Amino acid sequence: MEPAPDGNGLAMRAARFVAGASTHFSVVVLVVPVSGAQPYRPVAEPAVGTVLVPLAGGGASADPGGSVFSPRWRNLLDAALPFPAAANRAPPTMAPEVHDALTRAGVAQGTPLHVMRSYLAPLGLAVAERLDSPWRTLDLDDDDESVAASLGDGEMAAAYHRLVATFGGLFDGVCAAAPLESALVAQRFGFDVAVVPNAVAVPAETARTPAVPPELLFVGNLAYPPNLAAATTLATHIAPAVADALHRPVNANLVGPHGRDRSLETLGRRPGIRVTGYVEDLGPLYESASAVVVPLTHGGGTSIKVLEAFARGVPVVSTRAGVRGLAVQDGTHVLLGENPRELAAIVTGLLRDPDRAARIARVARSFVGHHHSQSLIEGEVEEFLRRTAARTGRPASRPDPLGAAVRDSAGSR
Repeated sequence: MEPAPDGNGLAMRAARFVAGASTHFSVVVLVVPVSGAQPYRPVAEPAVGTVLVPLAGGGASADPGGSVFSPRWRNLLDAALPFPAAANRAPPTMAPEVHDALTRAGVAQGTPLHVMRSYLAPLGLAVAERLDSPWRTLDLDDDDESVAASLGDGEMAAAYHRLVATFGGLFDGVCAAAPLESALVAQRFGFDVAVVPNAVAVPAETARTPAVPPELLFVGNLAYPPNLAAATTLATHIAPAVADALHRPVNANLVGPHGRDRSLETLGRRPGIRVTGYVEDLGPLYESASAVVVPLTHGGGTSIKVLEAFARGVPVVSTRAGVRGLAVQDGTHVLLGENPRELAAIVTGLLRDPDRAARIARVARSFVGHHHSQSLIEGEVEEFLRRTAARTGRPASRPDPLGAAVRDSAGSR
């Protein structure tokens, strides 16, 4: 997926890295289609080229001892395999074709490389070695191991542990989206992990005309199981309970790309529930929403969609998992509950007290402006790259191309 100013959370994060890097580099974005494309608009940044590398097939175990890899690489793969599923779809055996594609795009030897997400670390490292990159950086975004463990997938958690343990320390700079993720990964593996928070655009003004009957909103990639579970909870438990308590209809919009999961079709047939799929302009949905409800029970990093709701001036009701990684306070920036019954009661109270809803939304919007605005985070990206280059003895101010490996998929948020 190409970096984009809105839509998918990973694409939005990638856009901020492109913007921050563009301060000192001409940027080439390398798109590796891990899980298929989504109809998002690519980021409009100056001097940004895009290289799409189609998958040629073959897994991470495909001839790792052949001409592609040295004995050192065979040792790395012995330590890391089997890979997580996403890493298998873009294995380091793709490095020759990726390098050829970058060369055809004019990327010179000696170009630094930035990699988005842990599952692209093996491929990114192999490409960096072929490019003779003076330094290479890795954005973990989430702590994938902890997320997999929280979902009860011990095999996937172990796969991410092996991958990051083997490859993470081989990058000259590593970052994550939240202090909690940074601390956990650093403690687990013994290398430094910088914090580069997520960011959203904060409109100069917000237009709010909550709909009648009230509309509750959940936005996220509904192909991601925790998001699908949260949307299901909102549609089947929270919205009906709020309607019963208020003795009037309450609608819910479930917004985001999704596969062909039949459970979503079933949800969409429930009274007052709309499953919209991907929506290019979320503005009207935020303007009409009475509240954004985030009944997540699992997750990692920080939810860009929560930050987006804050920026749009919509009050947010969430579980603690839904605001994980954000320095927010219950009752000040957000209202927190831990089960469908509590969340329904909180939403009911919020709909009965519009003054309180407006006050919480106002404070949350100020919070985003001070801690998660795009210009602020782009500066942190620039500083992260500058520090990394300085440690390796390569000035960050040189106008070299910077290749960014970006996952082409629905992402995780």
